[in-house]
Amino acid sequence: MKGNEIRQQFIEYFRNKGHVVVRSAPVIPFDDPTLLFTNAGMNQFKDIFLGKREIQHPRAVNSQKCIRAGGKHNDLEEVGLDGYHHTFFEMLGNWSFGDYYKKEAIVWAWELLTRIWKLPVEKLYATVHYTDEDAYNIWANETDIAKSHIEYHGDKDNFWEMGETGPCGPCSEIHIDLGQEFCNLNGEENHKCRINGNCHRFVELWNLVFIQFFRDDEGELYPLDLHFVDTGAGFERLCRVLQNKRSNYDTDIFVPIIKEISEITGKDYMPAIKPEEKEGLEHRVIADHIRTLTVAIADGGYPSNEGRGYVLRRILRRAARYGRLLGMRKPFLYLLVDSVITTLGETYPELKEKEVYVKTVIKAEEERFNQTLDKGLEKFTEICNEVKGSMISGRDVFVLYDTYGFPPDLTELMAREQGKEIDFASFEEEMKKQRELARSSSSFKMENVDEDWKVLTSQNKTEFIGYKTTKSRSKILKYALLPNQRVKIIIDKTPFYAESGGQIADIGRLYNEDSEIEIIDVRQEGESIVHYGKILKGELSDKEYTAEINPIHRIDVERNHTATHLLHSALRELFGQHIQQKGSLVAADHLRFDFTHFKALDERELDILEKEINRRVRECIPLQVDYKKYEEAKKEGAIALFGEKYEEDVRSVRIGNYSYELCGGTHLSYTGEIGLFKIISETASAAGIRRIVALTGRYAEDYVRKIEKDLVFISKVLNVPSSQLTEKIIKISEDNKRLSRELESVKQQSAGNELDSIIETGRNINGVKTVYGQVNVSDNSVMRNLGDSLREKLKSGVGVLGSVIEGRVSLLVIVTSDLTERIKAGDIVKEIAPIVGGKGGGRPDMAMAGGKDADKLQSALQKVEEIVGKTFPT
Repeated sequence: MKGNEIRQQFIEYFRNKGHVVVRSAPVIPFDDPTLLFTNAGMNQFKDIFLGKREIQHPRAVNSQKCIRAGGKHNDLEEVGLDGYHHTFFEMLGNWSFGDYYKKEAIVWAWELLTRIWKLPVEKLYATVHYTDEDAYNIWANETDIAKSHIEYHGDKDNFWEMGETGPCGPCSEIHIDLGQEFCNLNGEENHKCRINGNCHRFVELWNLVFIQFFRDDEGELYPLDLHFVDTGAGFERLCRVLQNKRSNYDTDIFVPIIKEISEITGKDYMPAIKPEEKEGLEHRVIADHIRTLTVAIADGGYPSNEGRGYVLRRILRRAARYGRLLGMRKPFLYLLVDSVITTLGETYPELKEKEVYVKTVIKAEEERFNQTLDKGLEKFTEICNEVKGSMISGRDVFVLYDTYGFPPDLTELMAREQGKEIDFASFEEEMKKQRELARSSSSFKMENVDEDWKVLTSQNKTEFIGYKTTKSRSKILKYALLPNQRVKIIIDKTPFYAESGGQIADIGRLYNEDSEIEIIDVRQEGESIVHYGKILKGELSDKEYTAEINPIHRIDVERNHTATHLLHSALRELFGQHIQQKGSLVAADHLRFDFTHFKALDERELDILEKEINRRVRECIPLQVDYKKYEEAKKEGAIALFGEKYEEDVRSVRIGNYSYELCGGTHLSYTGEIGLFKIISETASAAGIRRIVALTGRYAEDYVRKIEKDLVFISKVLNVPSSQLTEKIIKISEDNKRLSRELESVKQQSAGNELDSIIETGRNINGVKTVYGQVNVSDNSVMRNLGDSLREKLKSGVGVLGSVIEGRVSLLVIVTSDLTERIKAGDIVKEIAPIVGGKGGGRPDMAMAGGKDADKLQSALQKVEEIVGKTFPT
């Protein structure tokens, strides 16, 4: 049975049990700062568990894309070794939101595994939490599993928690016995194969979580009003057992990728015969990592130096380094993207949509890593040269791993070639510190959001009506008073747009005859829209209020939002479909747009871009807003943006035939209302990401008007017509350069005269010509030139020059080549630099130092006589 069939059978089984099929959420959870990556199927339903979102469907099923490669859930180091851990995997899951509970979850899972898929009952085991007698009895009485195969386990393995606080509950896991031959610890003293043990014989297939408690800040558990079921079955592991393969990597979801790796590298794949063997490790690691990279980048991830991007960069570099072990010294990972799309593209069409973009990003990152890799190899050589003995410290191994992307086993291999070994124990200590830091920074802690609220009604949902009106009659549902007359308010319906998708929130007023509140920010929290403001008069009450946005602020924002859509389309049309939006800010006074592109746009390209957008503005194209199913809009060509979370029903914004995007923001009715579009900067935002800042409407007019005023002023100062300004400025610039050269020549001549005077006053100390003195120079480059001149004029001897440049001391020491065997410039400068409060170094024939104590310069210069005298005694 093929992997696609297994996935579809799972979904159809639960669809027939009344479950609604939901799309996989992106692996990049832009709307959840508590997660590095989507690491479980429940992530997209977290607001339901927390009571922040209404239950739309009591039963749901899907296949969720997951990544576990950082923070608390990190399987990176296990990849390729045991055959069933991955950084990217699919989690097949079914959920009940206050509907069915333990009995149905257990019985249905067992039926699918043993009746539909016909896994042997005698090889399956079930675990339950030691307090969960209900689950134990259901297994014992409602299924035909042997009672000896039902085990009680503790919190570590059989109690699930969202975080330190919040919803939680016991779980029941289903494991399979692969057989004694899969134990990787055979022969070890006192080892016994067991469920949740430390060998590879027993593998977990499915986890059934029963969310029935809430844990508070004190650690106390309280029963929930509603019970939830959250299950997760490992797709890759199911494929392995249903296809009767020795490893996940031998299934049809990995074989095409591994075959492509073999063809590209020219190295055949050798599957490991025993679990502890490492044959084919390189192929397995690369196959796993390229799946992770392809999916993550298609979902909006990007390699960088921080957060999620840092993890992706490490994964890519790890894969590239394993490629080196297969002889690949040029970028090759991007060539594997097609094989990933072959295996996953039918289920996740966004991979095919982003194919060119994903390849471009991976190739650029590979090329960048080749440079870093060479530096890493230099660092490794440096470490080996500095090591006393044969042991490389764990700290050095960690630096190579963390900074240069060298896996420890690779460092071990290179060390072995040098006759050295590495300290794995201290390396593990360093890794432990990093994991603890990552765990603490990514842990999720529930906030008690209700403690400050004054509740006026049990209703908690806000209806947004701001697409159609700028004013409404509304009732306050609840509010919380904050310091300094500040307040946060939830109302039943609102015209105020809450900050989302890069668009800032509306501002305005909430008022009636008794009180008035200035609204300065609006945020979405679950199904509530929270209005943040300042009380201008009166007190809040349960009376009706008028909620009114500032219409001028709204239309300024809409100008920039509609212009952002035009900018996105123009960039893709003019410079390539690989361009993807990576972030935006739609404010009232400007827009900021980040996009993927691998070089700066030059002045000509920016001019073309600006003209194209203003042409669309002048065409006064009407905007069309529609509501439709997500899949329908995608088939029609609508662009779904990174960072946006789309429900089944979506809102789309079309600008003629020019732009079509899924968007929940507010917009103009016609592009002509933008007035004027003006780019004011184009810069780098990060590696491979460019940023455009632009103005529209009255802000663009003000910007142009200011430039005009500046030009008029400059014309008056330079006494030339504005039409001749460019020529005049070029002439002034050229004159300045000429005068600077002439001035530099005068300085060089003056410094040369000073040098001649210093040489004339030099002394012969025990047969060594020794000169020193202070010179007046503008920078260190002139100082170095004087040093070269001094060496030539001395022929044989020692010279020290000092200068004060912008309040700091600069020292230069030269020693002619005939004397460097006995006295070195670097040694001299190290001895005299501390006198002026500095330090320095350099070559045997020339060295420099800086210092901060200008008053001690003469003392430092005179010290040279003593140094030379000691080195060349009479």
